Amino acid sequence: KYTMAKRDIPEINAGSMADIAFLLLIFFLVTTTMDKDQAYRRNIPKKVNVPPSTDPVEERNVFLIKANNQNQIFIRDAVVPMDDISEKVLKFYRTNEKKIVDLEYPFYSRISMEEIDVEIRKVEREIEVLENTPNSDDFITVKNQALDAWIKKKNALALYKGKTLPEINSQANIRIEVSIATQYEIFAKIHAEIEEALTELKNEESKRLFDETFEVLRRKNELDASGMAEKNKLDLLDLLYPARIIEVTPKK
Repeated sequence: KYTMAKRDIPEINAGSMADIAFLLLIFFLVTTTMDKDQAYRRNIPKKVNVPPSTDPVEERNVFLIKANNQNQIFIRDAVVPMDDISEKVLKFYRTNEKKIVDLEYPFYSRISMEEIDVEIRKVEREIEVLENTPNSDDFITVKNQALDAWIKKKNALALYKGKTLPEINSQANIRIEVSIATQYEIFAKIHAEIEEALTELKNEESKRLFDETFEVLRRKNELDASGMAEKNKLDLLDLLYPARIIEVTPKK
């Protein structure tokens, strides 16, 4: 009888398995993409102890967007499809831009270079007085912000093709009210619709004034943040079509 010799089964070298697993983990971490939630940056204003404005906000100056717990969209208490928001925002800004034609929408004012210079000198004198007044740092901050705003207007009017600079009412704002049960996607879509309308307004005016779109100007400014030419143009477009968005704490 012949008996087969027993063969030793070779052991598997597992010494490098940990290294291989680690390399695979790094590979998947680097190559895997994940969905990101949409986010919107907001500058949080510094608290300043100044008397609140007593002027009531007129109804025509408020573009009210509501979303209820069933994700229905209301604009000025009328139910509308989500995709109609941008068109409604365009109407809010455009209706009285050239002349007053509808009392339910914000009015525009117009200011000349001479009037701007008067306001700049006025604020400068107020700052000089406050600098010699004890405990007035907060008020000086507010006045310096006002001075910066008037200087921006002066630079804007220098770029604008007209004798006066049109401005939507200072109280005009877009107000967003959602309920706690409103889906986040609905909230994000509302913001996207508003952004779409504002971009369209700025694109049209930018092409008229500078022969290039607002989006092109914004990209140029991002590439050369130190340059003032694009920044002044962007400031002008922001003055013409300001994004004053108020987000109200969600209701139950």
